Amino acid sequence: MRKVFFKPQDGWVGDVIPFYDRGEYKLYYLHDQRAGGDYGNHTTWNLITTKNGLDFENYGVVLPNGGENEPDRNAYTGSVIKDHDGLYHLFYTGHNPNAEFCVDGKPLQVVLKATGTDGIHWTKDADFKLYGDGVIYEKFDWRDPFVFFNEERQEYWMLVTSRLMNSSEKKGGCIALLTSDDLVHWNYREPFYSPDKYITMECPDYFQMGDWHYLVYSTFSEKFVTHYKKSKSTLGAYSSPIPDTFDGRGFYAAKTASDGSQRYAFGWVPSKKGSSDYNDWEWAGTLVVHEIYQNDDGDLLVRMPQAIYEHFITETALSLEAESNCRDDGSRFELASQDGLAYRVLNELPAQVLIEAAFTDWNEAKDFGIALRTDKALDTGYFIKFDPFHNRIAFDMWPRTEPGFFQWQIAGDKPQMIELERPFRFAEHDQIRVKLILEDDILCLYVNDRVAMTTRIYNFQTGYLGFYANEGSVKVQDVKIKTGELR
Repeated sequence: MRKVFFKPQDGWVGDVIPFYDRGEYKLYYLHDQRAGGDYGNHTTWNLITTKNGLDFENYGVVLPNGGENEPDRNAYTGSVIKDHDGLYHLFYTGHNPNAEFCVDGKPLQVVLKATGTDGIHWTKDADFKLYGDGVIYEKFDWRDPFVFFNEERQEYWMLVTSRLMNSSEKKGGCIALLTSDDLVHWNYREPFYSPDKYITMECPDYFQMGDWHYLVYSTFSEKFVTHYKKSKSTLGAYSSPIPDTFDGRGFYAAKTASDGSQRYAFGWVPSKKGSSDYNDWEWAGTLVVHEIYQNDDGDLLVRMPQAIYEHFITETALSLEAESNCRDDGSRFELASQDGLAYRVLNELPAQVLIEAAFTDWNEAKDFGIALRTDKALDTGYFIKFDPFHNRIAFDMWPRTEPGFFQWQIAGDKPQMIELERPFRFAEHDQIRVKLILEDDILCLYVNDRVAMTTRIYNFQTGYLGFYANEGSVKVQDVKIKTGELR
């Protein structure tokens, strides 16, 4: 089976550093082997390249981590830029927990640099070490440098994940700004962005699209998610669209790149400990790619990359397996139950599949949605719930946890998986069109080419496709089940 989502055979995909260069996307990423059962230990920069977000060439390690006595024992996130003479510059974070690289027992982080002529082979600059200045910015949180050329100012800018000196532990996070004329000597400036609300803001990314400037970063204190802000100028006041995210908990540390026409966000869906839906999220996982684009207000919307959609070429005939309170209405069917559950169960699903469907006339439904890898009675499996009353799309599963000794110990106080819900203004839509990929233990949902939600699905590897309505009615049409190319 040709995979849609990339994961190396010998490790996991951590933060992705995308760079568009000479007709292809170079996707550097933190390669984590989880050495000794730990996360983010002895990470290297590995490289895969792609022209479409689906077909990848794997170059393996291109920037090795340093030894036990070097500042980049762990080589962490950064960025790549090509200067006006065609020389490639790679800025990255060095981290070493050993005592000689610590102050008061806490490891420092340092921005390091390498150069090269092809974006594949790199020479580290042993003389380049850029620490937090200890005046404006703390020295401990100092990572993820993002470097770009500011056309308006005609100088290089570096954005760095940082914290303000002597600031609140909970709210001191900021994105530091440094400037340079030569990519070697850097001047510390006042913060590029300091909202006074996060512990820190990881993996900053900046780009301009049309008249709008965008700042992208990821957080873990408010919630684990990648945010974006928009402004009409580089240093202008950045505002927060609703929603201000590309995805939910299952898509982290996303950074973007563009070929001048399309722009893609490259993030990772984390694994879960013990490969169980009931356990905690882990660091690093599998690459997921979304296409992002603007609406008329400059908000960024999310849709499936076209190359991934076109991978699914074989449509499967639909077969009815079970139903309750369901009636056919020409080319569509209606699910209706005034005070109960209505459902229709269709084909058993393969390990990799694209599902498409459309919903209309849901005004009287409490909620409705899709069941995945379910049984014929919808007693178990995964559920995509459209919830008009709360204006949200939510992910649910049943059972939600290991059942306890007592009948009521079933996590019934959780209306769904709390970290996996997406805002959606139902009143603005007459129809909901869904594109949904299942691939082994990954689920990736797109709604109306606007909203995405990605997660892991471990506990149920087989089961059926179902549609349901709860206390009301909904009409369902254009249901398609497609499988992909085998090569």
